[in-house]
Amino acid sequence: MNSNQSPSSANQTGIPDNRINWVKNPLVTQIKFAGASVYDEAVEVRYNILVSNPTDKDVRATGKPTPDNAFERLYSEGKEIEPHSSREDNSIMAIKAAPRDEDVKFYRYNIKAHDSWKSPIPAEFVIMSSQLIFGTHFYELVYWQSQLDWIDVREVLQRTDAQGKGRMRYPITDNAPSNRLYFKVYKPTDEEAAKGRKIEFLGEVDARTQVPAFPFARPGDFSPRSGYWQAVGETIDMIGGYHEAFVKEGEQMPNLPGDVGVDPFSFQWKYVGEQSNAQAR
Repeated sequence: MNSNQSPSSANQTGIPDNRINWVKNPLVTQIKFAGASVYDEAVEVRYNILVSNPTDKDVRATGKPTPDNAFERLYSEGKEIEPHSSREDNSIMAIKAAPRDEDVKFYRYNIKAHDSWKSPIPAEFVIMSSQLIFGTHFYELVYWQSQLDWIDVREVLQRTDAQGKGRMRYPITDNAPSNRLYFKVYKPTDEEAAKGRKIEFLGEVDARTQVPAFPFARPGDFSPRSGYWQAVGETIDMIGGYHEAFVKEGEQMPNLPGDVGVDPFSFQWKYVGEQSNAQAR
């Protein structure tokens, strides 16, 4: 991205934002709900992953897109939530070694043209109860998927550094709703918990009918109604300012056009109406 990248960005590369130009990732990553369990201290969400290559060329991808970050991020009402409590003690933490090249290469795989890969068993995402918000809230599980692994990133940065501090082109999956999963959880207040109320997992939420809160939508969300939508956010200046798109109800909200992609979690679509505002500008 650029220096205007939103705090809610999906950037998990470990690379400074001002050194990245996002490019479109040809792969489509579908995350599908597989189940959930509620425990005394945590809520566990299970999901399946399907990665498809709709192009006419083979695409290499990785199951280890970043050196030390998790695949998933958790949001609620546009704000990121840490699924686990931060360390509150002052104990000394062990230094985590960078991944070895042979470990990184182990996660590389190729998806042939018009082929796909499906996870053999559901993945698990655990949210500590202390991190949930009191009351009933929508939560958004974001799944990070990239073509580049840490070896690729390191080699590109070394090349650009040799020529001066430059930018690298980093692919990001921008064809959600495939890479997001919505669900609802109720967390009782301390007073309610004292009376016996428990945390409740209220199930998956259908983006077509229940999220996002109208009139805003993220790229990839199902459009809640037909009409013109305006891209809003600081990243819009990457394509020259104002931008509109006509989207039919039930279709995916697009990312921004062009060869340089925009982090799909750094801007939103705002509903304009049945008539375009672009011509009036």
